[in-house]
Amino acid sequence: MYVYSTAGEPVGFLYETFIHDLEGRPLARIIGTRVHRFDGSYAGEWFKEMVVERPGSRPRMLPPIASPPWRTPPATGTRRRAVVDYGFADTFEQLCDGGGGGFSEAAE
Repeated sequence: MYVYSTAGEPVGFLYETFIHDLEGRPLARIIGTRVHRFDGSYAGEWFKEMVVERPGSRPRMLPPIASPPWRTPPATGTRRRAVVDYGFADTFEQLCDGGGGGFSEAAE
């Protein structure tokens, strides 16, 4: 399964519960609807094959885990035919940059 930007472009792929970039580098893991970096920091919400910032989400830190191995990337995906603007900001690039994007604080 591909991971898409909010503009409908493929930006990564899913292998088990791990998100990888299109080169096969592991970036994050999905737990329920939450996306966390391997250091345990919150990165966004998994929503309709995208990593987005959703208002009302409850970010929290998780214990860090070891990064899984690189994976052979699938063939390049194609742009989605229809893109619906749900009004959520795309946070996939924060996974690639390793940036906190304001989510570094845990919510209780």
